[in-house]
Parts: sequence; C-alpha cells; structure tokens
Amino acid sequence: MNEMIILNNVSKKFGDFYALKDLSLEIGKHEKVAIYGSSGSGKSTLLYLLGGLDRPTTGSISCFGESIDLYSDHDLALYRNNSIGFIFQFHFLLGTLTGLENILLPAQISGHHDVSSIKKNIMNYAQELGVDNILNKLPSEMSGGQQQRINILRAISLKPNILLCDEPTGNLDSNNSKIVIDLLDKISTETGATLLVVTHDKSVASRFHRRVEILDGGLGNQVTNSL
Repeated sequence: MNEMIILNNVSKKFGDFYALKDLSLEIGKHEKVAIYGSSGSGKSTLLYLLGGLDRPTTGSISCFGESIDLYSDHDLALYRNNSIGFIFQFHFLLGTLTGLENILLPAQISGHHDVSSIKKNIMNYAQELGVDNILNKLPSEMSGGQQQRINILRAISLKPNILLCDEPTGNLDSNNSKIVIDLLDKISTETGATLLVVTHDKSVASRFHRRVEILDGGLGNQVTNSL
C-alpha cells in the first residue's frame, strides 16, 4: 500500500483521561475509509490530530512523508489550509455571511486561488446536493441539513488532498445521507483525495471498502472487502 498517512503509537491525553492510546494506523493514498465506533471512543480526536487541529501527547503522525506533529503552528496552519478539507459534525458557518460566501471563504483567505473558477465548480456540486437555490441565504435562514451541505461544499472547495468528515450525515435523513455519501465518494474519486469518514452509523460505514474501528482509544476490528 502506498501510505499517505502513518500514525505510530499515537496517544492523546486530556488530564488523566486517554482519548487515544498507543494507536498505530496506516492509510494509503486515495483510500476511502470509514472510521467507526461508539460515542467517546476517540474517533473525532483522531480526526482532529490528522487535520492538525490538535497535537498528540506522544507518538508521531506522518502525512505526505512529513511529520506533522513536529510542525510549527504556522506550518500546521498552512497544512490545514492547503491540504485538508474538514466536514465537521457542527457546521461552524459564519452567521453574517451567505452560504456562498461561507463556501468561498477558504479561497479568499488563501489568496492563491481563482475564486471565480471555484465558484463555477461549486455550483455543479450545489445542484447535486439540492442547495443551489439557498446559496444567497444566511445560515439562520437554513435548516440544519442545509447548513451541513453548505459545510460540505466549503470543505471540498479547494480540492483537498485529505477530506476529513466528522459525522457528515448526522443531521440528515436516510435519503439525504445516501446523497451525501455518494457525493463524497464521487468527489474523492474525481480529485484523488483520501477520504476518511467518522461515523457511528453502521449503514454508512458498510458502504466503505475499508472500515476501521476505534475502541476505547485504540484500534479495534478492521475490515477490508469488496463492495
């Protein structure tokens, strides 16, 4: 396997509590992986460490052949903006910006992207997600499901190398959950992004070729099979 992500004996401790303990995991380039487990098992902590939002207490994390756990705060910020797309369980949309303005914000902050080209590309995905008619609305004028889909469009706007999704279907019904997972699968295939989806929903996890269980902060069962 051509590894893009390597975690070696990673632990994350909060006070006396280990959210993750001595976890080692390898994820290949272009892989699509479901990370599943019960609430509090350490799934989201793992995602935040991979995305550079937090640092491990011990152990090492390598992405693209570089140890991101050794990055300075400045380099971590560049890594997040240039390489990572986050889809959070909670939307974190800016309430004073429209849906489209929220989506385009990462490109505007970066200053190194053609915003008009990104807008054109996003419109196609917005139509697939059924939110093309609410892009000029504020988050307060959207349902929770609509906000989540705007959140997804923001995360994929810069075509990240790694797409990290924390319960992306948590606020959606079964039909819209299928639409979202189908779209994430399509986007990762088209862009070559490595896709990691954290979920407690077994029906969502079952749709992935590789499924990794996080159990009490460590590695549980791993399943790899044809779908």
